[in-house]
Amino acid sequence: MNNKSKDSTATLKVVCAILFIAFTFHYIYTFQGDLLGMMQYAWSDGKTRYNREIGFGIIMAVALLLSFTTAFLTRLPQRFSSLIYFPAFLCMGLLTAVGQEGTQVTTSMVWLIAAPVLFVLYIVLLRGVQSFKPFLIPLRSTTFLSQPWWTNLMVMTAMMLLTNAMGNSSRNLHTRLEVERLCREQRWQDALDAGIPSYDRDSSMTMLRAMALARQGLLGEHLFNYDVHGGSRALWQQKDNSACFLLGSPYILWQTIGVVPRNTSEPVAHFMKKQIRRHAIADCGKDYLLCAYLLDKDLSSFARELPKHYALNDSLPKHYQEAYVLYAEKMSLTDSIVSSAVKADYADFLTTMRSKKNPTHRQSAIREAYFGTYWYYYYRQKE
Repeated sequence: MNNKSKDSTATLKVVCAILFIAFTFHYIYTFQGDLLGMMQYAWSDGKTRYNREIGFGIIMAVALLLSFTTAFLTRLPQRFSSLIYFPAFLCMGLLTAVGQEGTQVTTSMVWLIAAPVLFVLYIVLLRGVQSFKPFLIPLRSTTFLSQPWWTNLMVMTAMMLLTNAMGNSSRNLHTRLEVERLCREQRWQDALDAGIPSYDRDSSMTMLRAMALARQGLLGEHLFNYDVHGGSRALWQQKDNSACFLLGSPYILWQTIGVVPRNTSEPVAHFMKKQIRRHAIADCGKDYLLCAYLLDKDLSSFARELPKHYALNDSLPKHYQEAYVLYAEKMSLTDSIVSSAVKADYADFLTTMRSKKNPTHRQSAIREAYFGTYWYYYYRQKE
């Protein structure tokens, strides 16, 4: 019977160790891997980059060493043996308890204050357990789902939840970091698929997705399939960091465009138009120019530039046709160059617009039916 109890206790410790390793892998390697990359790049002033495999290996080794040391020093009874992992869980949570603004990364002051308090409470708990250790009634059973098992599994679950609560779990930030990482790995389609169908109201996401589309020659076809924000300024990195990179330098963007601007405060359309005249820019420059006009809702400039870069027929990219039919309607032009399907869709769009008198109902209706078109972007309410 004693041997069975020892075997069950050993099994429980192994299960807790497996749970700890599995959680650490998911949390550090999978969930927070990009966040740790952002932190290292920011805190090293861009001098070093985070390697996911090496970073996970180091953090795992330190976490296990900390847990084994705690186990050796405390000699906890089997009812509470999982508490040896608390310092490691707390450190992982504090490591990822960061906030981001522009390119700056700072540790959360709330958790920076709370972590020492939690650790002091942990020490008090350990002392209490040690004090009552001689008075604990011997366990009658240590089989699966006996009191030691469910107690330790509940403690492990609580510690996992604490770590997850401490860490930055912003969906928008994690999606943005994932998209940037995929772009740096030149996995353009994966970058475009990340986060879909969620709507990310972020200028940096607009910049990243525009770059991925430009790499595939699809900027005029799919840019407004996303919830783009920031106007034409969102097409490249800005000095005020309203659009910026978090995992590395903006070199990948300048490589896409084919030239490095001396002044990123210069209007995108003005810069692109100048570089196109000089033949000093990549082929996607014409789409950056046309989309810059569309993002700023400058239909007149768009219509003037369009014939210089594309044949005016129904083979135009989707968003260019949508913009042109809108321009033709505003200017009362009779000779539209867009396809009959686009004309029919625009007629339906106008019907929907006119049938909803309440602005809120109208906005909701056109978003539901026409999100992904230039018309929705042009007429959407300012947020």
